[in-house]
Amino acid sequence: MARIKLTAGRVRDFTTDKGQAFLWDTEAPGLAVRATPAGARAFIFQAKLSGKDIRVTIGDVGTWGIDAARAEARRLGSLIDRGIDPRELERERRASIEAEKEAQRRRDVLFGEAWTAYLEERRSKWGTLHLKNQLNMAKPGGEPRTRGRRKGEPAVTMPGPLYPLLSRRLAEIDAKAVKAWLTPLAARTPTQAAQTFRALRAFLGWCAEHKEYGAVTHADACKSKGVKETVPTVGTKDGDCLQREQLRPWFEAVRRISSPVIAAYLQTMLLTGARREE
Repeated sequence: MARIKLTAGRVRDFTTDKGQAFLWDTEAPGLAVRATPAGARAFIFQAKLSGKDIRVTIGDVGTWGIDAARAEARRLGSLIDRGIDPRELERERRASIEAEKEAQRRRDVLFGEAWTAYLEERRSKWGTLHLKNQLNMAKPGGEPRTRGRRKGEPAVTMPGPLYPLLSRRLAEIDAKAVKAWLTPLAARTPTQAAQTFRALRAFLGWCAEHKEYGAVTHADACKSKGVKETVPTVGTKDGDCLQREQLRPWFEAVRRISSPVIAAYLQTMLLTGARREE
């Protein structure tokens, strides 16, 4: 191979109209300028490793200066001397960068994204009412109340208890975050807090076993002593429920109601345990 000391002018004027052509440098072993008939020119490095020629593209001549290309050629040459394939090293570097990008993407996954995936996967395994309850837990609220408005309630619906967590990163939902979320909810609506906590615990358990979310999920977020102490203990209500001995007279009285619709409605409510808005 004919060699010549590369200069800015020689690099600029080097062209070819018949396949690839190479202009080899005398200063840095293995360094050359490669030109193509299309007018592209790039610095390349070529050497033998284990008896075989390997070639590495350093970069476009418009981006790399000659001195920088020579320094890179010497670095690549030192790797070859140690029996290291610079192409493999570059593949490993790129793979490491991609792995870090993927890890960062997973760390940035929002609670709401994982919650949506959770509902979608579990949808076929749940009944209609259970699915509706899960959906309601994360509703943004703000919808006009069309019926069932109690005294003192606002004219629009309140956000669901899980709604404040949706915009947070899943990786942030640890025991401290769960307790901070649960404490005001438990003080305001104990029964709802207990029910939502159970839903959250099931969701995080699902995330912990999921290939996409497992690495960033705090599987023990709902298991710490501080969190468990915050969960309200909800017992049965004695003041507004029927006792066993009251069932017969209750049904007898309801069946005497003149409106069959109201009578059927009340009996269905009692038998199914549904709330009036359900």
